[in-house]
Parts: sequence; structure tokens; C-alpha cells
Amino acid sequence: MNDQKLKSLLDKYLSGNATKAEAFVVESWLESFQYDKDEAAPFEEEESQDLLAEQIIAKAINNNVAVESKPRNSFKLWQKIASVAAILTVLSSVTIYYIKDNFVKKVTPLSTAFLSYKTKVKEFKQLQLPDSTIVYLNANSTLEVQQNFTKRSERRVKLTGEAFFEVKKDPKRPFNIQVGDLQVKVLGTSFNINAHDTNSEIKVAVNSGKVKVSTKEAVLASLVVDQELVFNKSSKAFAVQENQQNAKALWREGIVILDKATFTEVSATIYNIYGISIKSSDDEVLSNRYNFTIRSSRTSQQTINQLCETINKKHRKEGSSIVIF
Repeated sequence: MNDQKLKSLLDKYLSGNATKAEAFVVESWLESFQYDKDEAAPFEEEESQDLLAEQIIAKAINNNVAVESKPRNSFKLWQKIASVAAILTVLSSVTIYYIKDNFVKKVTPLSTAFLSYKTKVKEFKQLQLPDSTIVYLNANSTLEVQQNFTKRSERRVKLTGEAFFEVKKDPKRPFNIQVGDLQVKVLGTSFNINAHDTNSEIKVAVNSGKVKVSTKEAVLASLVVDQELVFNKSSKAFAVQENQQNAKALWREGIVILDKATFTEVSATIYNIYGISIKSSDDEVLSNRYNFTIRSSRTSQQTINQLCETINKKHRKEGSSIVIF
């Protein structure tokens, strides 16, 4: 069965763009039966559906005679629309037809696809979303924005990595960020999210306004200015603490303040800023927690020297990596 030809003919008829001949074919076929509760059964059988569809297609192809459309009263129009709608249920279509008060409106659903914005290592981007929200996207991060962003009742994005948001206030359309297992919901505020895949934790820190952080199961916290929620990816445990530095997102000024960071987090941060991998097989190095400030104004060599001096270790170069021992 040629579904495309059938759908095209019905689309033209319902939108009022069918020729007189095409309208006559559809109307003649619709009037060949009465669509009521007792006679709806033919639409429930696949073979009958195919047969009826084939009949419409054949008439549409073979009928080249221009004829006058018959007058239609509201009851007959309703019958025809209902019949067409019943047939449409057996077709694969991205169009939904709503029938109300003898009026047919064709609605194309909004796309569920996302547009992606990415940064590379050593790269930083400032983005302006269609609603005028500003996003500062840190290195090695991805922001996905749902298509038709401004036409939705809720503004929805996805984040992997780190970003600082200055959300345009809109009380009627909340701004929702999906980040791992967390949902961050706001109306209009500024805040930072750090959720790199290499990190063991997701951190949400508020610079202004109020932010609600949730999982699928429950609301974890409503954060206010200078508060930060730290969520452990593995245990799902979380804590709320004061953290003004993260709330200000000083990384936008080339300053990263690490607080009790793991070696993996230190290594990932250095890689994102300088594009240099550091590694170690030293148990002490790997188990340490680091309070360390990285400034992008310094060279990578200066930063690694300072790190090694802090923990009283040495380093050497192996290929493109730095090994701390």
C-alpha cells in the first residue's frame, strides 16, 4: 500500500487545498458508508484498512474529471473528518489532527532533538541562547539545547562538563538543566555547575537568585546565594555548604581553586587548561586530597613545579605526559 500517496491526498483535503476532482474522490468514498459506533469495525482490521486505502489511492490516480463538490452540512463534515482521522491512525505520521467544533487544525509537534555546543581542551566559549540566557562554557564541555527552545513551556538543556549560567528571567517558562542524575531548575538566576565525567562529584553553586536541585526521586535542596550542593555520583549522597569561590566561577578569569580535590580532578583540570596529561603510580600522590590554585596566566611548567613542591614530589616527562613520583 502506498501510504505516502494516501496521506498526501488526505492532507490536501483536510487543509482545503484539494482540487475539485480530488475532493470529489474523497467525499464520494466517505459517503459510501456511515461512520458510527456499529460500523467502526472495518477500521479495526488491518486487511480492511489496506483495502480501503488502496481504493482511495486508485480513485485519486485514475480520476481526471473536474466535478463540483457537493454541499456539506456540519454533521456530514463531522462524519467525514472522523472517518479520515480513523484511517490516519494506521499511518506513520508526524502530524496530529485535532477535531473540535467542526474545525480541523493541523499541528506539527515540536522536535525533541538537541543542538550541541562543544568546547575543546584549552577552549572557552560564551554563548547566548535564543531566550537571551548567557552561558559561559568551560573547556572540554558540551551543552545541548533543545530545538524550538523559545516555543516551549519549559526551557530545557543538558550539560556535560562545566558552565556558568546567567539565566534570563521568565516566570512562565522555567529553565531546566539535566546534568547526570540531577535536574537543576530555575526561573532567572546565575550559578555554576561542574560535572565533568572524570569528576566523582557534581557541584552546583549559586551566585544570585535561587536554584532547585533534584533527582528523579526527590528534591535535594533549594540553594541561595553562595551556597553549593555537592553530589557524589556513586553513593548518591549530597551535602550543602558555603562556597563563594565556586559561586563566582573564577575560572572565567583564569583562576581555578581546587578544594580537597582528588588527583584525578587535579589531573583533569590541568589537562583542560593546558592540554597536558599528568599521571602517577605513587600511592601517596593518588590518595592525597589537594588544596591547590591553578592560574592560566602561568605556564604549564610553572604549575606542575608548584604542584610537586606542594606535595614534596618530583616529576619527569614521558612522551606527551608528565609523571609525578
